[in-house]
Amino acid sequence: MRFDDIWITGTGGTLGDRVPVTEAVAAGDYEAEAADSTGMVTVSQARLAPPEMAVIAGRQAIKEAREYGTEVSSDSLHLHSHGHFQGIDMWPAACWIAKELLGPRLDGIPLTVSAWSNGSLASMDVAAAMLASRPELPSALITLGDRFAPPTDRWHTSPGIVFGDGAAAAVVTRGGGRLRLVSLASETDTVLEGLSRGDEPFRTAPAAQADIRHRTRQFLAQGDVSIRDVQTRSADRTRSVVTRALADAEMSPERVDWFVTPFVGRTLYRESFVRPLGITPRHDLHELGLTIGHLGAADQIYALDHLLKEDLLDPGARVLVVGTGMGFTFSAAVFAADRA
Repeated sequence: MRFDDIWITGTGGTLGDRVPVTEAVAAGDYEAEAADSTGMVTVSQARLAPPEMAVIAGRQAIKEAREYGTEVSSDSLHLHSHGHFQGIDMWPAACWIAKELLGPRLDGIPLTVSAWSNGSLASMDVAAAMLASRPELPSALITLGDRFAPPTDRWHTSPGIVFGDGAAAAVVTRGGGRLRLVSLASETDTVLEGLSRGDEPFRTAPAAQADIRHRTRQFLAQGDVSIRDVQTRSADRTRSVVTRALADAEMSPERVDWFVTPFVGRTLYRESFVRPLGITPRHDLHELGLTIGHLGAADQIYALDHLLKEDLLDPGARVLVVGTGMGFTFSAAVFAADRA
């Protein structure tokens, strides 16, 4: 879908300490061969809970948006997205984050967007649609935060990925801003849902540790879907959403200045995004990802915050952002470094 007047006016991002991957290898927590394959250098490890980090990022985004003239208040839409435990069971993290950022009484309902690693673009999709359809809504605040502390095994939860801790935020509105949302497309392949479920039974309480690799092996052992099928279906959906987003933005792949994907290891980056898409952008943020790890739902908005904070976008630059999440969902968006 093409958008004509949806803008990001403020962003924020925060990380934990960047810990050398060599320390995990020396301690026996991570294999040297896996480290060589992913190319991970350091990984973000935080002491704060995800909602606490989300509040830090949110305050940054709100401050920046207000300096740009966008008011964020009790009548703003608040969306919070995450993929992992938020620190307390049976607790609406979004409401606490909204209280800290927007005040004690809101005119609407803080919503949790459950799209796992595709949380950044899923939240942007919801925010853009709400702003486009509800003229009385002044702005939307998106927050995202995840931490993969023990007993979660950040090193082995998913092949080709090391999970990092961090949060990001964005304020979205109409009428001008720092970064314009030009287009956004999403698709879902529910056949691949079993990759993160396997043969797991439905329980009455969460398991102490989710072994996604084991679940994936269980799913593939059923024989209905092969690893080649998974690769083909994922590549097809990724190409499809990118093709749609570029077409809606009326631009060719050659026009892409910056390419943003989930923060995964080198091998997975090459096989899941570079080869299927055949895009050779002028710049990407893959090396940044190798210093912080996969931030769960926050990768893409953290990346946009990095591009803006470091002043890396020339006027008129086009940013192609890709998201994927367990389910399996696929999204692509085009942002333009326009000013209005």
